[in-house]
Amino acid sequence: MNDWVGGLPRAAHERVERQRASRTAGSLLSAPAAASVQSAGLVPVGEVFGCLVMNMGWAGTGCGWRGLPTGGLGAFLGAASVSPIITSGRGGAYSGFAPYTKAYETGWNGALQRMLAEARALGAHGVVGVQIRRSHLAGATWEFTALGTAVRSIDPLKVPFPTVAGEVWHTNLNAEDTASSILSGFQPKEIVLGISISTKHEDWQLRQQRTSWVNGEVSGMSQLIQSARHESRVRLAAHATHTGGAELVVTDMTLHEFETPCGGQEGKDFHAEAVTVGTTLVPIPRFRRNTAPPSVLTILPLSDERKL
Repeated sequence: MNDWVGGLPRAAHERVERQRASRTAGSLLSAPAAASVQSAGLVPVGEVFGCLVMNMGWAGTGCGWRGLPTGGLGAFLGAASVSPIITSGRGGAYSGFAPYTKAYETGWNGALQRMLAEARALGAHGVVGVQIRRSHLAGATWEFTALGTAVRSIDPLKVPFPTVAGEVWHTNLNAEDTASSILSGFQPKEIVLGISISTKHEDWQLRQQRTSWVNGEVSGMSQLIQSARHESRVRLAAHATHTGGAELVVTDMTLHEFETPCGGQEGKDFHAEAVTVGTTLVPIPRFRRNTAPPSVLTILPLSDERKL
C-alpha cells in the first residue's frame, strides 16, 4: 500500500481521473432513478467503489456447552441439562464468535470507507443506492465490496451542503426512496450495521425436538435465532445512535445458520448469524413542506361530438 494516496490505491485515482476527464458522470441509476434524485436537488457525479479483503480464520474460543464433568453423577446431570445460548456480544472480546463479528465489521466498514474516499475525490456530497457485499475467495479469506452512485447537491434548500469539509453522507436506500425522504424533510446520514452470532449446544431436548416425528416447535432453535436477531438489532440501534441519526430505516435483515463440531463433547453446536443493516436520517434544517394543493389535470376533448 505504499502507492496509496488519500486512502485510495492508484487504480482508484486513475478511475477518478478518467471520470473527470470524460466530463460525463458515470452512474448506476436508471433513467427514472436519475430523475428522482434530480427532483430532490441532486445530480450524479460518478459511480464509486471500495473493497477490502479480510482473513477471518479465527472465530473465537469456547462453544455453547458449559457442560458438567463426564462420568458418574456429572454425566447423568449433564444429559438432563438444557444448554444455554451465548452470543458474540456477551462475555468478553474472545468468547463465542466475538473475534469473527469484529473482523466482519472491520471488513464491512473498511470497504465502505474506501468507497467514500473515492466519492470525496470526485467532490461528491453523498452516495445513494450503496450495495455492500461479502464474497468468499478461498479458505478463510473474504472480500468486502461497496458500490454506489456519488451525487452532489445543486439546491442547498433541499439538500444542504456539508458543514464539514470532506463530509459525505451515504445511504443504501435506492434513488426513489432517497428522493422521497429528502422531499419529506429528512436527509440520509450514514449506513449502519448490526451483526450477532448466537451459539447453542445440541442438548438432549434439542436433539429430541429435531428428530421427533411429531410436528411441533423446535424451541431451542427458535430461541437461538431470536437471540441472534435481537442482539443484531440492538447493535444496529447503538451504532445509529452513535452516528447522531434522528431516525433509523432498517433496509435489510439476513440470517445464516451453520453447525460446528463440539470439541471435547459429544454432539455439535448450532449457530445463527444475523446481520441487520439500515440508514440513519437527520432532519433538514429550515425545511418547508410544500403545502400547495396538487395541480388539476385538464382534459380537453378531441372530438366535436358531445356525449350525454
